[in-house]
Amino acid sequence: MSSITQHSVEFSLSLPTTVTIRRELHSDRREQGILLHHRRAMRIGDISAKELVLWSTTAPMAVTVCVPAGSLIVWNVWRDNGAMHGLLGNAEIRTVELPDGGVLLECCDGHAPSASTDLRVELSFDPPLAQQA
Repeated sequence: MSSITQHSVEFSLSLPTTVTIRRELHSDRREQGILLHHRRAMRIGDISAKELVLWSTTAPMAVTVCVPAGSLIVWNVWRDNGAMHGLLGNAEIRTVELPDGGVLLECCDGHAPSASTDLRVELSFDPPLAQQA
């Protein structure tokens, strides 16, 4: 398993892909989420958008997203005083590649010390990323 720390994560999808996002941990200090961005609309059930935010307080523990081929960009966000923030201060994502082809994202919001984990989600891809090279 390799690990990389960055502000956002980009996945190159050569095929339409079903991405399942499972929230494993989140801090209660502030509302946190994962933002998904794509040039074309993604779909969760009846909802279709180019940007989707899965908030720790409202999204189910597991969410399935239908993503078109192309670049999927993911970063962590949080709310402070009613406003959404991301990519600020100590915000970072540690990406861990899992043996089953999934990816674990360990996120630190902009308030916590760098390298802490405030939100942890696992992404699995169907078809797997290894088959999309």
